[in-house]
Amino acid sequence: MKSDLKQRLSKLSMYERAILMFCLRAYFNSGNYTNRLPLAEMLPDMAAMFDAAPKVNVFAKLADLQMAVTGDQAKTVSVFDSMTYDPKARELVTVLNQQADLNALQKVVEG
Repeated sequence: MKSDLKQRLSKLSMYERAILMFCLRAYFNSGNYTNRLPLAEMLPDMAAMFDAAPKVNVFAKLADLQMAVTGDQAKTVSVFDSMTYDPKARELVTVLNQQADLNALQKVVEG
């Protein structure tokens, strides 16, 4: 299952991988599943894409990322419960899935 996850992660763009790392670090530092990534500050070109077409998720591969459930390697869930763009704050708002094995994901991402 770990090699399958590595393969899925290899298909993410550099930006998607950086966002995933940001979300995981924010979660492990705060314990909060919801993160507000300042997209306009970190990736202004990506924020501009969301501003131009707010309904299109330019991080679709990241939003659709699947992995094993904590304690049940046979069952898979989405890593993110939701991923939306807040146009007023120009932030990417993500909610990590509480059922996903985030410890294992962090080891693979940072390993």
